[in-house]
Amino acid sequence: MSKTIAKLVSPDISCMHCVMTVKNGLGHVDGVDSVEANAETKEVTVEFEDDKISLDDIKAKLAELGYPAQG
Repeated sequence: MSKTIAKLVSPDISCMHCVMTVKNGLGHVDGVDSVEANAETKEVTVEFEDDKISLDDIKAKLAELGYPAQG
């Protein structure tokens, strides 16, 4: 099991409601260990098990939630 930490920028995160939506939406995904989001910096930090979920899958889930990551 290999853990990876990814920092993503999602320009659409603008308030605490956005932060909670991201944390709740990603926090229950299998393979995601922790999620932090910041409305001021618009950053999402995700710690995940890369043998269970890929960074592309995490980005897809963010987009599905309405907060696509840049880059």
